Amino acid sequence: MTKPNGFSFVRFWPTIILSVLLISSGYAQTNNQPYSIHAIGDITDNIINRTSGMGSTGIAYRNNRYIITNNPASLSALDNQFFAGEIGVNGQYIDYSGNGVSSTNHQSSDITFKRFSLGTKIFKHWGSAVGLVPYSEENYEYSGTRPIGGSPAVLPTYDQGYGGINKVFWANGYEFLNHFSVGITTSYLFGSITNKNILLGQGTSIYLSSNNNTFYDHIYLDYGFQYYGSINAHWDFTLGATFANSQNLRAETNTNVINLDSNVLRTNTTVSTYNIPTSYGFGFSITRNKKYTLVGDYKYQNWASQQINTGGYFFENSQRASIGVEVSNKKVAYNTLYETSFLQAGFYYNKTYLIVNGTPINDIGGSIGIGVNSKRSVLSLLVVLQYGIKGTTQNNLLRENYGNISFIFSMRDFWYTHGRKFD
Repeated sequence: MTKPNGFSFVRFWPTIILSVLLISSGYAQTNNQPYSIHAIGDITDNIINRTSGMGSTGIAYRNNRYIITNNPASLSALDNQFFAGEIGVNGQYIDYSGNGVSSTNHQSSDITFKRFSLGTKIFKHWGSAVGLVPYSEENYEYSGTRPIGGSPAVLPTYDQGYGGINKVFWANGYEFLNHFSVGITTSYLFGSITNKNILLGQGTSIYLSSNNNTFYDHIYLDYGFQYYGSINAHWDFTLGATFANSQNLRAETNTNVINLDSNVLRTNTTVSTYNIPTSYGFGFSITRNKKYTLVGDYKYQNWASQQINTGGYFFENSQRASIGVEVSNKKVAYNTLYETSFLQAGFYYNKTYLIVNGTPINDIGGSIGIGVNSKRSVLSLLVVLQYGIKGTTQNNLLRENYGNISFIFSMRDFWYTHGRKFD
């Protein structure tokens, strides 16, 4: 029996539509992230794709089957005449410790859709991908007290923030001059963040409430390159780098101040900009016998240039270092080397851009992953377990002990060819 060798949109479009709807609703997360109170929230470092099991290490990683967007230059490695789609789902559990943390309510968990992407080879040397991912996330709740007009009297307070910035991207990688690939990612960043600052009166009545809703949007560009080759018959290598110049987001903030009688005291709309500073990264990858791979990354972002020092916190330059290993199991089928499964492990150290109460907020952790590529269907699955520690209990701060489980569902099928395949 024969059948046309073409991609079936009939069976894949329902998946696309369902995935976009699920991702759009996935940002309503329930996990409390205490340090997301600052700036535009927690900027996503945990990239949900083939590199997740290696601590999201992938500036110099190339793969012919999976959509790698850590560096857009990687997309030139995609196989010709194939179309790929990927969905990423992440479940997270957090245990909090430190002064002020309730002994009966110190845990949270949620599950969210984190990634949707489609990619293919447009021409022989040109790989391209589009997708939707979170760029930053904010979700926090605090209770405390605040002085009134400089007097010894205080009122209970409640602070809440939620929302985030989404990233719709179009990434392209082009290979030329033998083993040299360049890439560019054109993204549209958009989303809203709501911050509520409430002074409470008697019981749960509101004495004064200030609600700020800020909508962010702008085009964002980042670039990458890779140089890859063979040392000898057994060893292959790749060197990579990424760069993004300082860019401003447009920020429109609507503020409402409400008093005890629910009267609106003040309504104001302001338009400003929020600067995302310059960033760059470097990475390497070395592979033996097409099976054993070692990767390493270093990323830097110039947050100290913003010179923000407010309420006991200020910004410093962020730095992230990570390393990972992968073992790829392959078989020869129809004179082609075919990957059946792979194992991964990784470690990362993230010096975030925050200093609170004179204490740097660092994030350290590790991950392991196992992936399986089906030989009889177009589907693949990668499962990643991650554990990390963020923050500290020193200087009256909070520590987050967190665990993640991620699922990356991938499918790949023929995009276009004049040939035929046989059962």
